[in-house]
Amino acid sequence: MLKESTFIESATWRYIFGVLPLLILSNKILRKIEFNKMPIKGILLVGIIGLFGFNIFFFLGLKYTSPVNAALIISLNPIITIWLSAIILKTQITKFHIIGAFLSLFGVIILLTKGDMSNIFTLNLNKGDFLILIANIVFALHHVWVKQFKGNFSNLNFTTLTNFVCLLCFLLVLPATSFTVGIAHTTNYWLWAMGIGTFGTAIAYLLWNQGVSQLGADKAGIFMNIVPFSTALSALLIGEILSLFHLISGIMIIGGIFITQFKK
Repeated sequence: MLKESTFIESATWRYIFGVLPLLILSNKILRKIEFNKMPIKGILLVGIIGLFGFNIFFFLGLKYTSPVNAALIISLNPIITIWLSAIILKTQITKFHIIGAFLSLFGVIILLTKGDMSNIFTLNLNKGDFLILIANIVFALHHVWVKQFKGNFSNLNFTTLTNFVCLLCFLLVLPATSFTVGIAHTTNYWLWAMGIGTFGTAIAYLLWNQGVSQLGADKAGIFMNIVPFSTALSALLIGEILSLFHLISGIMIIGGIFITQFKK
């Protein structure tokens, strides 16, 4: 998609195709909502800052830094989430949180450096990395705000409304960017837009928000580290061969996730 349009336009179509199925699913329920019972503050914070803000800082950061740098910085998300959760939600930071988060982090580092830890010293930091770090903090706040504000409010409605707010933000900034008329895009562009909209937005955020609500931001954030590992596994579909470092990093990432769930 990014080969055919700017990230603003790509994200706009992504959220259009993400919000549409959510609106269809929640149509009857949304009509019964009493406005004064809606978590307006949480919906605006998650929609404008947690979703829209994350996308803006993340893709701007990728213009100036490498995907490996970005992935390494994003892998700090569980640690930042645990810290913010303790400050905002007053959750307790346990030794299992710390051990699990750092074990998972090292697993990600092994994965991204392809088993050679010395590669980490060759990374060049720039302003793009600073933007990715801001995106990382924003997404950690997203986790905390979902837990803080969703409460007993329907997960389907909360996810629909926050994604709708994010879509409105993209529609507002779209005219200020260079974008092409929709019909000019290829068939593949629309297939990917519908795919990332339906699966990578609607379904993904429905499951994610429900998980954060049930587990808590501090325990849910570490599942972010599954992303680089699952991406590596998906390479099997295009004929890539997994190496020993994939196995080691996978064990560390998943092991770290299990440890954070321990109570004693």
